[in-house]
Amino acid sequence: MNKIAYYLVILVGVITCLSFFPHAFLGMKAVMEHIAKGEIQEPAANGMRMIWFYSSVMMLLSGMWMLFLAKPIKEGQFQARVQMLLLGLGLSIFGLGCTYISGEIDHMFLFTIEGILLLLAVTLFFKNQNHG
Repeated sequence: MNKIAYYLVILVGVITCLSFFPHAFLGMKAVMEHIAKGEIQEPAANGMRMIWFYSSVMMLLSGMWMLFLAKPIKEGQFQARVQMLLLGLGLSIFGLGCTYISGEIDHMFLFTIEGILLLLAVTLFFKNQNHG
């Protein structure tokens, strides 16, 4: 059993799902305010709305996917491990990329931390189902 890996995946999955709400509602409100002030101009305004909407939906779906994979991770299933490895790598690369682009460690670095927690779950704290 992979109890620590399971709890790490649950933790990151719940955080990611809950992050959807401020991202989707407060974040979209902020985007709309920037558009209203003319800080984001057409034709980029529609694209920005769509990108923000897409990223909000994908944030929720990613968190849900982590929660769906938590039990197979606990059981040591290889396919779940590979999927969680990809999610962890993606979050880590995204967080590090945002840090690089902004030139500072800000709230986007939390994605890096989430990714590292997932990577720890499927490496250090993971045992295959065949190896108990």
